[in-house]
Amino acid sequence: MDKVLFFKSFLRSPLQVASLIPSSPFLVNHIARHVNQLAPLRVAELGAGTGVLTRALVDKCPSIESLLIFENEENLKSHLRNTFPQVPVYADAFALSEAMQEQSIEQLDCIISALPVSWFSTEQNEYLMKMVCHCLKPGGAFIMFQFSLQMRKYLRTTFQDIKIKYVPLNFLPAFVYYCRKT
Repeated sequence: MDKVLFFKSFLRSPLQVASLIPSSPFLVNHIARHVNQLAPLRVAELGAGTGVLTRALVDKCPSIESLLIFENEENLKSHLRNTFPQVPVYADAFALSEAMQEQSIEQLDCIISALPVSWFSTEQNEYLMKMVCHCLKPGGAFIMFQFSLQMRKYLRTTFQDIKIKYVPLNFLPAFVYYCRKT
């Protein structure tokens, strides 16, 4: 069912969804294992889609006390609200600071992004990096997965500690950026 919803959402809004199907279990488990090792208390997921990663975070990362999820596509956002009624769902990932204020969260331990940044302007990508850096606590983790290495240049301007892992068992194969705020 999630795959059908995701595909229909892609057809309606390809620049917002940017993939034909949700992330594979391989990619989701890869990221969830890493997040679980970090044991974060406060996490934000930008571009949650149908919630396949959200489900893994809720089920496999017991340290998470506060989770904020963001999804701009209307049908996916509605699906997330129905599937995760206990988790606040917001539309605009660029309003992360405002959502944190609303939830009385000063800084985040981890931000995970699946935003379709390849469609973003230079200004949007630069703003995203500044926002992430501002919202993360010192030592906090930023995890981003993409289908290209395009974001390296933006990440290098913000983070000194960057590791890139390739996850081939996903449609499309993904690059996962693991960044640490120093």
